[in-house]
Amino acid sequence: MEGLFSTSIIKRRASHHVRRKTMTTLEELKSQQNDIREMSRALRNLLTPEQQAVGTIARITHTLLCDLCEKVSAHLAEEHEGLFPTLLSHGDQQVQNLVWGFINNDRPLREAFNHYKRQWLRDCNYEVSPAFLEETQQILELLEQRLDLEDASMIPRLEAAGVFANA
Repeated sequence: MEGLFSTSIIKRRASHHVRRKTMTTLEELKSQQNDIREMSRALRNLLTPEQQAVGTIARITHTLLCDLCEKVSAHLAEEHEGLFPTLLSHGDQQVQNLVWGFINNDRPLREAFNHYKRQWLRDCNYEVSPAFLEETQQILELLEQRLDLEDASMIPRLEAAGVFANA
């Protein structure tokens, strides 16, 4: 999904307990993370000048990159629609603060992904260049950092607060 979710909308939904769907489960969150990590690892192996010199591999890489962007967008949307609204109304202020931290952290990630899609994946115009390879590695690194942050910070703290016990 393009653009940012308005945090005021998320807060309003949470304060009125209006959700578009049930809360995301821990299993759903981890499954999405695993899918994204697998795609990212596969892409890192394909993103060399030698690999990209082969037309078929370059086309497969382009398809995987487009699919990865869709999965990342879906993952972030799932957090914003199926997880964060519930957590913003959680009784534990530390949980609420954690969620606001992730919401605020999303802005640079979304902006980077949107820029990347416009620059390199628009209209199926796939250009293999050193700049493309470098920026793709950077975007994959940003993504890995986000998933690592979810694994190291968000998930353990939410589990400790009992958030996923009833999900």
